[in-house]
Parts: sequence; structure tokens; C-alpha cells
Amino acid sequence: MAAQVQLVAAALVTLLLATGEVTASEATVSLKDNGYEGVLVAISPSVEEAYAEDIIASIKKTISDASEVLFKATQKRAFFRDVKILLPKSWTKTPYDAVALNENFDESDIRVDAPKGVYGNQPYTEQPGGCGDPGLYMHLTPEYLVNDKEADVWGPRSKTLVHEWAKLRWGVFDEFGYPNDEMYPLFYATQNIVEGNVETIVHPNYCANEVLSGKLRDITGSECSYVDDLPDKNCRFIPDEDQVAVSSLMSLYYIANVEEFCGESKRHNLRAPTKQNNKCDHRSVWAVIETHSDFKGNNNPPTSTSSPTKFTVLRQEAAKFALVLDYSYSMRDYDRIKKLQTTARRWILHEVADGSSVGIIKFGGTANVEAPLTMIEGEESRKMLADIIDTKLRKATSIGAGLSRAMNDMLNGEKNAVILLITDGEENTYPYIRDIQAQLVASGIRVVTIAFGETADQQLESIAQQTDGKTYTVFDSDSGSQLLDAFLGALTYQPGDTLADTRVKIHEYPYAGTEKQLRMEFPVDASVGRDMLFQLRTSAVKHTVSAPYLIRPDGTLVGTATFDSLIESWTIKVPLAEAGIWTWIADLSGDENYYIQVDITAKARNPDSLPIITRAWASSGPSGVDATVSPVIVYAEVKQGSNPVVGATVRAYISHTSTPDEAIELDLLDNGQGADSQAGDGTYSRYLTQYPFTGRYIVRAQAWNNGSAFINSGFTVNRAPQRRHARSVPAKPLEMQTYCCGSKVPFNAETAESAGEFSRYVAAGSIQVTKIPETGDVLPPSRVTDLQVGGVYQANLTLTWTATGDDLDYGIVSAYEIRFSSNDSDIVDLDAENTTLLTFEDSKQKPELFINAGETVNVTLYLEDFEVGKLYYLVLRAADDVGKLSSFSNVATVFIPNEPTAEPTAEGLATWMIIAIAIAALVVVIAVIACVAASRSRRKGARVPSENPDW
Repeated sequence: MAAQVQLVAAALVTLLLATGEVTASEATVSLKDNGYEGVLVAISPSVEEAYAEDIIASIKKTISDASEVLFKATQKRAFFRDVKILLPKSWTKTPYDAVALNENFDESDIRVDAPKGVYGNQPYTEQPGGCGDPGLYMHLTPEYLVNDKEADVWGPRSKTLVHEWAKLRWGVFDEFGYPNDEMYPLFYATQNIVEGNVETIVHPNYCANEVLSGKLRDITGSECSYVDDLPDKNCRFIPDEDQVAVSSLMSLYYIANVEEFCGESKRHNLRAPTKQNNKCDHRSVWAVIETHSDFKGNNNPPTSTSSPTKFTVLRQEAAKFALVLDYSYSMRDYDRIKKLQTTARRWILHEVADGSSVGIIKFGGTANVEAPLTMIEGEESRKMLADIIDTKLRKATSIGAGLSRAMNDMLNGEKNAVILLITDGEENTYPYIRDIQAQLVASGIRVVTIAFGETADQQLESIAQQTDGKTYTVFDSDSGSQLLDAFLGALTYQPGDTLADTRVKIHEYPYAGTEKQLRMEFPVDASVGRDMLFQLRTSAVKHTVSAPYLIRPDGTLVGTATFDSLIESWTIKVPLAEAGIWTWIADLSGDENYYIQVDITAKARNPDSLPIITRAWASSGPSGVDATVSPVIVYAEVKQGSNPVVGATVRAYISHTSTPDEAIELDLLDNGQGADSQAGDGTYSRYLTQYPFTGRYIVRAQAWNNGSAFINSGFTVNRAPQRRHARSVPAKPLEMQTYCCGSKVPFNAETAESAGEFSRYVAAGSIQVTKIPETGDVLPPSRVTDLQVGGVYQANLTLTWTATGDDLDYGIVSAYEIRFSSNDSDIVDLDAENTTLLTFEDSKQKPELFINAGETVNVTLYLEDFEVGKLYYLVLRAADDVGKLSSFSNVATVFIPNEPTAEPTAEGLATWMIIAIAIAALVVVIAVIACVAASRSRRKGARVPSENPDW
């Protein structure tokens, strides 16, 4: 639709990116009496309204058709009953059915937005979790929706949507291979061993209940070439149109007969090296789906018929904010009321968008409306509201009173209504939160809670969760940054802006000490610089003895600071900051009783470019986590627009409210191992394994370039018109020669560009830890998923894998066990006759095994009990310092050839050793073990089977 639909240069990104709050999609969707309700499809304001009619019509047809596909695929147990389509506020000419109550783009299930970097126009699901974990959202482009030629490349829209819905809702994965992917290859091989000789059988990588007929073709359309028994990287499997197979929709779903998921009744391919087998320990897609709450325990049993999908078109309105502020006497402790005053004033004066409305309620033992809802229309309305935020306190604390006034007197009947509740203490006066909680949940009003310190009422997390709001914690030692981040979190409910006009924090620095002059450097990278804003907030005017100033990279001064007494802040504005290292200088009184907080933000360098942005979140959500059974995963996404920034240094800081100055530092990884789902996608993650105390923790993250960060903008393929990577298998493989993404996002050094010297700061909100291990170590090492055979030489075998940790993916393990068997079904059976290649005890004598989690292990072992001319299966597991064991790794295979009669030369190695190495590289999926990698060996007689021996 390049000639039809014009897109604004950037995708919608609201201030969600400034606060880092991200939630899984299934929170507001429910399956009732076999029908999904509450599904939200949101259209970004980056999409041109001129094509609204075509886009909306396509959404309706696609989902209506998909509903019938879903009904059959789930054995008549689910369909789409009720779907809402959310139009952006900027669309003023398109008819709609109703004003949105509290729906917004950043919490939608399906998003219609500009093409995404390496994915192009292919539908995909953002899926950072593991097996059974819901995705974040599904992404569709306008061109995909209205350009039939574009959609045809990927298959029927209805089946494509169900394929992605299965990932989004139930946490299953693709069952096909990807080009140039060692873990999930396009082809894999099995061997028959007859009298010491190996016959290699080549299999296209898919899951189906019957063997698919088809042919192998080079991307040029000619016959495929082979490299060591396997088709080369340019070979594709082209299935015939007419097939007997009816599964799987997670595999080659575009085939007409394929309408079901693989499961017990539709044979699952156990050995295929697919992402589903790897991530879900060999379980079929349907086996995973049946464990979801939608169907578990015979929920939503089969019904005779589905009903037509009902669509409601909504239009988002400007947000209405009720500030509910705690003015009880305890707010004077730790200077809380002063911090609240300056931050709330700054939020009103500079952060809330024009067109939004703000009202103010103050509460102690009772609650008073200090300012009714007032639309923000210029400086006069902002200043009037800001002046109301004073520091006069009152007795007692009734949080329920403040919430009740906001709900009944200020936001009653309002759309897109948000309560921003700030408090420091526990309730001691009626009404309490519990007294009005049910009415508040039913009202549709969202509640964002901000808790000062660790004594604030524990119900704050609960009320935020039940109203689909957010929860934040602010340390009493905070100089203002945490409180401002929390206030900014509420702005995600405003109708969003484009990414190019979103402010990005490029530097922050809090300071309380005796230094009389601070001189700090900060980088301005090539992706930002427009409207750069330097702000220095001080706890006392007299603490800054003179106006701060900036020094440009060329050494010239910027001394245009102005002071705003309402928020006690110095400000310097730079219309366009050149890229390079800048410096700010501030002269202070040297009194350690005062503090300053410096924040520097900027927009994209020009309105047509995209900034590098970081967002962060934690997997626990606001409801709390039992750390003895459910470890938290901390995530941070670093991208320029939608292009992954790879090789960045990303560090999370997790601090408990009782020890705010003792943050746990956690280096996040983008390596596809441990907590990380996919390598190179710009999403960095790590398990949080250290919990000193129960209670509230604040999570923040910083990303920067240590010299190895690059922006992966994807690479084009030889197709007219040119297209970029996509995530799912194309229906016309010869037209889309390369697509994305399996175990890693492909990276092309020729098209990637350096990320430059950048730094980003982001808040990930707070988490509530309800239970921690009482004694000792309760977390085992995480599972190794990439065990591979590096080589075989005479009686020596080289193995390689990514090191796991003492606690999941953190630390260093204490021992490894490596087992082998000639029977793949026995390899993980503790009662079967297996041989231990390396015992836990013997492994302790090999120091090369014990390196930090995430690094690469290489070890060479002696093959004492192996027989030549035989195929073996290998697996490993790790033990920590108290003997807790990881799950078994993926299974690697190795063929031991007949030993040569003479010492082999380098040339002689090509005959037997390459065969051994290549066969050893084959990694197969067996029962309860995920599969990786493929063979590199070819002998005469290699063939594509007419029957699949892998089922």
C-alpha cells in the first residue's frame, strides 16, 4: 500500500516509554461462554486518517473470518464475540460508535501501526516470555491490512491472525524453521546407520500430522544445492497446494487444509528443531493451550455454534486527572510535602498535555475538592492549578475519603478518567479503601498509586491492579527523580504523541554532599538533540550560589539559565544540541543538608528521525510476587524507533525501600539464554535472584554504549518492491527469501550503524515481594538450551554451550553432569542404562567450566566408553552450591566414525573428521527435551523421506 497509505514518520509512543510500564495483553481479555470479550484493536495516530475506512473494514473482516478459524482450531471452544476498535484522538473525521471509557493504545491487544524495523509489514507478536507466558501485543501494519498483494505473501489474513493470537494469548511458538538459523534451521537431518555407514535423511522443518508433499527450490527457482548433506542457505521447501495434513496452524498455516493445532489427536513432530519444541520441552501446541485458564479443568467446553463478532468503534478522548494528595501531618517527615509540592507543580506546569483536564483533592481525615476539573489551555490555567499545591497539612488519614470524592464528585461519568493518588501512610480514619473499592473498580476509573516509603498502605498495589492502573514507590531519600517518574507514569493514559516528539531522558544526576562545584559530562547522541532541556531542581534556593551553565562540545558556553520559583528549578533550553560530549557546571553552597537533582531531556534530532529510547518493566506486575516459587524477570528494551540496539550495556538497579542507597545491580543480557527469549531483538533481560527483604522494591534501568552498540535496521532482500524481514513463515517462500526471527534477529554488519555514545535512564516502577526464601538457596541453575558438539578428533570430543548460573542465570554453577546414550528415549531417564561422560564430582576438576553465566563454555572430554561407527545422544545438567539441579539441556548428537589407520593430515581431516563434526552438530528434539541445531554432514544416498520417522 506504499502508493495508498501514507504514514507519519514514527510510530506512536506515549510517555509509557519514559516510565517503562509494560503489561501482558491478556489482562483485560476474558473468555466467557466460549466467546472472547474485551479484545482491543488500537490504531496509532501515526496512521493517516485518509485511509481509515479501508483499514477499519479490513480489521472487521479479518477478525470475523479469524473467529471461524479459531472456533474450529480450538475444537469449538473459542471464538471472538466482542471486539473494540480504538481510533486515535487525532482522527476527527471518522465516524465512531462511542467515546472510549479507559481504553488506550499502549494497553491494546492488537496494534495497527507503522512497519517495524526488521519485521517490515509482516504481522508479529511481541513475545518476550517463555512457554505459556502471554505476549505483550500483536502488530499489524496498515499496508498489510488493505493491500491484498502484501497480505498474500503471508497467507490468508484470518489464519495469520489466529497463528499470532495463539502466541499472544496462550504463549506458544512457531513450528517452522528460519533461514540461517542454527537452532531453528529450514532443514534438519536424521541418520540410519547400516554396517557402520550413515544414510542421511533430509527433512523440511515443520510440524504436521502427515508428511507434506512438495519440492525443494533455490530462491532463484532452480534446483537446490547441497552442502554436507543439507540444502544450502538459499534452498526453500515449497509445499504443494493439495495436502492430506490438517495441522499445524503454528507451522505452515497458509496451506488450505491446515486448520488445526498439533496435539495428541493430530500427531506432533517430536524431533523437528522448532521454537515450540525448544521453548516448551517438546510439548505440542495443543498440550500447552489446554493448560491455559481458558480451557483448563474443562473450562469453556465445546459448544455447537459461534456467534458473529460484534465490533464497537471507539474514539479516545483527552485524559481527566484527579490529583488525590495526602496532606496528613506525616507528610512533613523527610520533606515529603515539599517534594510533592515541587513535583506536582512541575507536572502541571510542564508535563500535562494541552487539552487534558486536571482537578485537585486534598485529604487528611476528610477530603476537600480544592480545584474542579480544569482543562489545560495555556499558561494561565496551568499556573492557577499549580498555585493550589501548597504545604499546609492536616490531621488523620482517610485515603478512602480522597478516592470517594474523586470518584463521586469529580470524575463521575467522565471518560478516560484517572486518579493519581499520592500518600505516605496507613489509613486511620473512615472511609477506608476497602469501603469504596468495589464501587471504584466498577466505575472504570484507573488508579495510579504513588507510595512514599515502606509504611504506606499495602492495599495501594491492590487498588491499582484491580482498576488496571499502575503502582509506584518513592524512597524518602529521593531527591525528586523517582517522584517525577511516577507522575509521568500517569501520562500514558493521555492520547499519545509520535515517537519523534517524545521527550527522552539522556542524563540524570542526584547529589547531596559537601562539594561546592559539580562538573559533569553527558553525551548527546546523533538520534536526539532537538529542544534539549536542562533542569536543575534544588531543595533550597540558597543552595545554588549562582546560575548553572552548559559547555558545548566545541567549548563554548550556554549561560541562559532561568529560575522558576514555583518549582525551585533552574532551566536551560537549547533548540538544537549538536552531537558530542556536553558538560554542565553548578556552583553550590557545600551544605550536605541540601540536595539537587539534574535531569536532561531531548527530542529526536529532527521531526523525521527517531530517537533511541529505553523502556523497562518487571514480570511480577503490581500484585506482588512469592520469590520462593516465581522469580521476577527484569526487562529493558533498547531501540531506535523499532530497530533493535544490539550490544548495548544495560543495567538494572533494584532497591528496597528500607535500604535505598544499596541497590542490587543486575546486568541484563540479550543473548537468547536464561530469562532472555530471543537474541539480538533489543530486549535485554535477567532473572532477579537476590531479595534481602520482603516489601517494596523500586526498579530502574540505564542503557549506554560501551563501544559495541549498533542499530540493526534490518536488511532488504532481492524482491520488488523490496521488503524487510518478517517474523512468520511466508506463504510464498521464493518471494520472501529472508524473514525473521528464530533464535536470534539476523544482524548485517554492512547495513548496521553505530549507536554512537548514548545514555538513557528509565524507571520500571515498583514491585511488591510478599515472600522470600527463609534459609539457603532455593533457586536452581537455569536450563542450558544450546549444547553443541564443536568437534571430534580421535578419542576427544569438544562441546560448547552458554554457561548457566548458580541461581537461574546469575552467578557461577558448582558442577556439571554430561550424560550420553545410544538410545535417545533413555537419555534423560535416570533409571535407564546410560553412561556418564562427566560426573558432577569430576567436573569440579575442570576450571574452564566455571565462568560467569552468559559466557561461552568450551570443554574437551576423552571418549573412553564410546564405540566407533555408532550414533550417540548427549545431554547435560548443572548443579549449584547446595546441590539443586537444572533441567536437562537440549540433546546434541555425535557419530563416532572408524578411527583412521594413520595420523590424519589437515587434508585428510576432510573425509572422516568433517563427517563426524557435521553429524555431531545435528541437534534433535526428543521427548521432554527441546531441540536445537542441525547436521552439517552429507553422504551419498541423502534423501527427503516419503514417510516421516520423527513422529
